[in-house]
Amino acid sequence: MTHIHTTKKAAVVFAVVAVLAIFLPTLEIPLNIGNVLNATSIFYSVLLGFYIASAMTNLSRLKSLVAIETGGIISVYHLCKIALPNKLDTIRESIDRYLIKRFDYEVSDYTEPTTEEFFAIFDVLKGADPKSAGEVSAMNYIAEAHYYIAQARREITIVGAKIVSGTSWVVLNLLSFMIVLMIFLMRDGGIASTIVTIFLSSSAIISLFILDDVDGNRFGEEKFSVETYQAVFKAIGNLPYYPHIFVLTSRYKPKEKVYRTGTSAHIIQIGHAKS
Repeated sequence: MTHIHTTKKAAVVFAVVAVLAIFLPTLEIPLNIGNVLNATSIFYSVLLGFYIASAMTNLSRLKSLVAIETGGIISVYHLCKIALPNKLDTIRESIDRYLIKRFDYEVSDYTEPTTEEFFAIFDVLKGADPKSAGEVSAMNYIAEAHYYIAQARREITIVGAKIVSGTSWVVLNLLSFMIVLMIFLMRDGGIASTIVTIFLSSSAIISLFILDDVDGNRFGEEKFSVETYQAVFKAIGNLPYYPHIFVLTSRYKPKEKVYRTGTSAHIIQIGHAKS
């Protein structure tokens, strides 16, 4: 689940390119570099634009599905207050267990490994004996939520999958390398040329990092992949939970002073109460 943040990778790329642009000697090549660069840039921009657009479409749908799932779980909990108040602690524990195990995996991979924990949430319906029409209606809504959340979970597996294949990455990397190479060959050693080389070359490489983040569902993950689940913990009256690896690698910095961390197999509480 670990990955180096794109900002850090971009800073490293920028620094390396700057050093190369300043210190590498200029060369005079008989090849018409301008025409080669134009052709390469067209192929690169078309492929990169296509993949980013496709990945962003999937990411947008993934965000909607996560909202459906988390919103549905919150609704189920509050409906349980009405229909099955005697089973409120049970469903709270089931939801908590499910969400914590969800964080053992990436947002696109958690649905299959957490199937058992998900269906355990709705075990509260087993043997339920509603006493009023209101309780019957609430139980019907819980059953309906079960249906729609299960659908959303299944679709998450599909739209969360990466669309850029290994072959596509090879082609994109080759084109990016060619663009950077051509830009370096075109520079004349002047200050303006060096600055243009640094920014254009860095942009060609960093664009691939952005595509990787979008395709890997890490673009803006703080909101849809982390914080939206904390809203569920809050709704059921439990402390927030963040996987240990997120905190350790600074992938996400908890905003709360008191929270739980670890893995589904070992959960610890850290922090101190707010003054």
